[in-house]
Amino acid sequence: MSKIKIYKIILICLIIAAIIIGALVVIKYFNLYKNETEAKQVIANIKEELKNNDEPIKEINQQIQGNKVVGIIKIPKIELEYPILETTTKETLNLSITKFWGNQINEIGNVSLAGHNNLNGTMFGKTKKLQVGDVIELTDIQNVTLKYKVFKMYIIDPNDISCILPEQEGTREVTLITCTNGNKNRLIVKAREQNI
Repeated sequence: MSKIKIYKIILICLIIAAIIIGALVVIKYFNLYKNETEAKQVIANIKEELKNNDEPIKEINQQIQGNKVVGIIKIPKIELEYPILETTTKETLNLSITKFWGNQINEIGNVSLAGHNNLNGTMFGKTKKLQVGDVIELTDIQNVTLKYKVFKMYIIDPNDISCILPEQEGTREVTLITCTNGNKNRLIVKAREQNI
């Protein structure tokens, strides 16, 4: 077989590989866009329900692909607003922010929330821009919104689960957990309820 034929075969294989990789990237970003759109629609539905309801809302009653929404997280500094899903699984992490561990949203104690650190800045992709003193807002299923102030940020090993414990007993705390350093570590953001 001549060198030209070998080069043509290699070139064809490279083109096929590039097409396959390109298709996989397009599929991944399409699914990400679809999930983002659905999460934003749930937030819009909740806001519309509040706007059109004269009585106080008794309970947020929304789902994303069969997964119950137990609250809303909003971080104004990084323009983040997502529904919080009741459980953390591989599937739910692809849909929105999830409750990883702890009490219900806005109860005394620590609630830990997990989310992907997407390269395009969605979900917890911008949490590394937060600083001590920044505000995190949590809305629970009774539509009560409390503000939390970031007091600590640090990196841990993925197997270290000490971050799920409250730093100060008898207070309301929230812990944000996301991947960092190419999924080798976890970025932890801790915030405590404050009268802001």
